[in-house]
Amino acid sequence: MLNKRIHPLRNGFTLAELLVVIAIIGIMFAIALPALLNLAGSSKLDGAANAVHAAAKLARQHAIANNQPAYLVLNEGQTGNNLAYRAYAVFSINIHTNAVTQEAGYFLTGWEPLPVGVVFDDQAGDAYNAFSYSPQDDWSGGVSKKNRLKIQGKEYTVLGFKPNGEAGARTHWIYLAEGTLSGGAPLVTGRQGKQIRFDLTGKSKIIDYTYDDGEAQELGD
Repeated sequence: MLNKRIHPLRNGFTLAELLVVIAIIGIMFAIALPALLNLAGSSKLDGAANAVHAAAKLARQHAIANNQPAYLVLNEGQTGNNLAYRAYAVFSINIHTNAVTQEAGYFLTGWEPLPVGVVFDDQAGDAYNAFSYSPQDDWSGGVSKKNRLKIQGKEYTVLGFKPNGEAGARTHWIYLAEGTLSGGAPLVTGRQGKQIRFDLTGKSKIIDYTYDDGEAQELGD
């Protein structure tokens, strides 16, 4: 009968093999990290743009359904720096009273914050940027054409919708970008962005754009 040599089973890896595997994983992670960060930023921007867009649609629908002006209100720090350029709400004014004032208004929603790492860009684009405004004219009991409205004693940047659903006297755009606050102002830190564009009828759409040398550029241009 032949004697069979029984080889001991090999369990696990040697230290050298483990180090090689760890090194390979590290290299793969380093290669994939920029793409993962880009995907995460894009996902946040998509979510933020969709949420703000939905709030604007709510304001327009409320204006039409109740035959009174409604507004998408953008926070610039009036309620505290923690919400500056990263929160929005929907507001309406009851014009079906004998003496209409801005104080007759009411909030349809509370302040909704943008995802962490996303801000409203008040510098992108041109005069169509919602944050680009002239000093407010005397309030005339409806939609402000200067994108400003005094609410509970504080002036806000707003996008107003008339009772027929139309927007103000010109088109207005909202820019969303990857960024943070610096000195109370938005600081863009990424290259991706979203633009919510409104026309005079009050209808809106979301457009992708990117920052090229600090300038917002619509993709496809």
